[in-house]
Amino acid sequence: MDIRALKTIPVNAAHFADHDDLRAEQRPDGLKTGIHSHTTKQSKENVVPHLEDDGDIFTHAPVSLWEEDFSEVKRRCDQLKANGIEDLRKHFKKYPEEVLALARMVRISRVNKETLKLYEAAGPVEFHEGLSVVFNKDSYEIFKDEVIAFWKGRTSYASEAVNVTFTGTSKNVLIQASIPPGFEHTWARVYVAITDITAIKDSMRGLAAAEQKYRSVFDTLPTALVLADAASGMIVEANRSAKQLLGASNGDLMGVHIADLVPATEQDKVHALLSDQPGRTGIAGPVLHVRHKSNSIIPVHATATMIEINDAHMVVVSFTQADEAAPVRSSGRKSRDLSAGLGKKLTQREREILTLICSGKSSKTIAQHLSISDKTVDTHRARIMQKLDTHCVVDLVKLAMTNGLAHLR
Repeated sequence: MDIRALKTIPVNAAHFADHDDLRAEQRPDGLKTGIHSHTTKQSKENVVPHLEDDGDIFTHAPVSLWEEDFSEVKRRCDQLKANGIEDLRKHFKKYPEEVLALARMVRISRVNKETLKLYEAAGPVEFHEGLSVVFNKDSYEIFKDEVIAFWKGRTSYASEAVNVTFTGTSKNVLIQASIPPGFEHTWARVYVAITDITAIKDSMRGLAAAEQKYRSVFDTLPTALVLADAASGMIVEANRSAKQLLGASNGDLMGVHIADLVPATEQDKVHALLSDQPGRTGIAGPVLHVRHKSNSIIPVHATATMIEINDAHMVVVSFTQADEAAPVRSSGRKSRDLSAGLGKKLTQREREILTLICSGKSSKTIAQHLSISDKTVDTHRARIMQKLDTHCVVDLVKLAMTNGLAHLR
């Protein structure tokens, strides 16, 4: 989090477990650490609490803006350099109380209206008096890195943080600080922009959770599955069962054309299997003979299913070990009949939603893609699970992937 709070209110040493004593102490270099005498006066002298409403861009900007004065911080840093300090990070590690002292030297000149809105403050006075609610110990680290960046001659700094509003809501924010031209040698003016990135972070967490969920389904299926790029036929991933079937690792398989898993005499059959055939929920092929890494040959039934992952067309090929003594045609027909029977239970919209579910998309993303509500997506999903007699999304995806129901139309 940002250190803004420490610049406007008394610092409670209990907030920082590593700083037991903030009182000034004499160091060998002759400088004093801790709270400098001219900074012990509290926030009324260090911040301008009112908002200017003169119609300027700063006041009405659609992002939280802070104007700050780092002049005293710059003078202190110059003093440290004059006393032979070359590595400010090492200096802060040795004297952590120095950072708190520097934080108290910063003067907040003004904040804009969007700042009050972002932190859900009733007004500038409440905002000024309650900043201790917004920031915590993590602010210390961000402010430290900000000062180190300016020390090294940089005029900008950015970091992500988590702040808490006055109503107790946690928000992910992006903090960007900049020294404008003309103030590089004094740091008398520093602009800070704070952007709310909570929605972006929530979306990223949702995508990561969805990816983890469907990766788990993919990898634990007992059926051997190979995922390949639909256009090139190149393998991008294989699940655990496929790697066991082929005696290979992902590294061995990635970048290999899926047709290269079978003898040259059967490669045309693989190309036919991979070709997209409109109107088919899954493409069941004949018995193929895949090569194990040990060069042994394994007869398998193959089924191809077209899906979409992150707007890319992919093909999932499932391999089920076959008994060559059994009639190939009968086995293939049985597979097609099963897929067709299950597919007929679903409406066109339900098949479309099932495909998107198997692609790892969340209800919200599906709703946006189909221009329907999240609740409608959830209703369709419940009906699909009821029709296919599945009781959770994991089982639904397993059934769809195994029987070629999630086909990209």
